[in-house]
Amino acid sequence: MTWNDKDQAALDLIQHHFAVEPELRAVYRILSANETLPDEPIKLLEVNAATIATGSVEVFGFAPSKSTPFSVMIAEVTPEELEQLKANWLAMPQGWSLTRAEVFERGRAA
Repeated sequence: MTWNDKDQAALDLIQHHFAVEPELRAVYRILSANETLPDEPIKLLEVNAATIATGSVEVFGFAPSKSTPFSVMIAEVTPEELEQLKANWLAMPQGWSLTRAEVFERGRAA
């Protein structure tokens, strides 16, 4: 697997999530300094208007699969919680930062 394979796997996953989640507004792909390593997971912060606000950012991990051959970590927040993250009122998971994120918005995910 190469960096391009991981990049494409992340894009495919993001596009699929937009297709199946009508209230998904944006996806932030969180990039780390180790992003080119094959064992570094794909990290997605999904902004979903249909999710329940929890006041925290909970990350769910998924093992590699046939359709996505990389580990994946996904956290879901409301649009209001995203604003709290941007204002530093809500903490991001350790090692995650919006400053190194690639943003995909509904209608512009391709």
